[in-house]
Amino acid sequence: MRKFLMIGFLSVSFFVVWVTALPCSAQEKFPSKPITYLHGYPVGGTGDIPHRYLSEPVSKSLGQPVVIVIKLGGGGSVALGELAKAKPDGYTIGFLSGGPIIGSHLSKLPFDVTKDFQPIIQHVSYIHGLIVKSDSPFKTFKDLIDYARENPGKVTYGSPGVGTPQHLTMILLGDLAKVKWTHVPQAGGVPSVTAVMGGHVTFSEVSTEFKTFLEAGRVRLLSLSTAKRMDEFPDIPTLTELGYPIPVFAIHSIVGPKGIPKERVKILHDAYYQAMQEPGYRDLLKKMSMPYEYRNPEDLQKHINVLYEKSGEILKKIDK
Repeated sequence: MRKFLMIGFLSVSFFVVWVTALPCSAQEKFPSKPITYLHGYPVGGTGDIPHRYLSEPVSKSLGQPVVIVIKLGGGGSVALGELAKAKPDGYTIGFLSGGPIIGSHLSKLPFDVTKDFQPIIQHVSYIHGLIVKSDSPFKTFKDLIDYARENPGKVTYGSPGVGTPQHLTMILLGDLAKVKWTHVPQAGGVPSVTAVMGGHVTFSEVSTEFKTFLEAGRVRLLSLSTAKRMDEFPDIPTLTELGYPIPVFAIHSIVGPKGIPKERVKILHDAYYQAMQEPGYRDLLKKMSMPYEYRNPEDLQKHINVLYEKSGEILKKIDK
């Protein structure tokens, strides 16, 4: 009799536990509320448009809106600092570019770029180039370098901010070309172009925010930071061609705070990967002269580590 009572008790207990667990399972459906996307760059630039485009199809796929929240400052590090402290539940994600990876060597940031984030996906890369005002006396890259050598400290340049890939490129170029010039950081790529057109800096190193202004004849492109010449700009030499083999620390990736459950990382990854395959996204990248470049979470973590190590090695060799 005792045996039957025990079996009955266990059966009832199991049923109660099972029934009690049902609401929890339903509550744990992901995502069940909007996702916050922390973004550290101005609206309308190359650091913004691809992410903004993807948010719509990703929202449809997930059944919840992806809300982009702009947190400017520190070349993207302000937004990432907030992201690193967010609850690792998948409801807060953000944009990691090459800037904060490099910036980690230039100043103390409120996060460890290689350890405090959960990589989700890389969806694009980008190029950047050196521009001057359309009526600038510098017709070629050599003209600019020759003048900078003959007039130490007189040349100024803009970039999207301290610690950005564009900034690092100019630090390296100045070291290799034996020139002294002054960095005047701007609040993004478009402001960097505006600074050139307004005569506030001698030149700027920016991503393809320059394209519209180049087509309008308002700026002149002197060089590109790419592995090889681009079909779109066949007459523009690369820095490597010009004798300055500088690596390009270009990366557009989506990350979250460390500790997001693997199944939620996969859901987010798959939603973004699906959106990346849309023809409209590929057309957008082509229009913006931005190369499609995909990495899954594991490969993205390896790539972040490599970029961190390489940029650190380079910066140790030069006077920052």
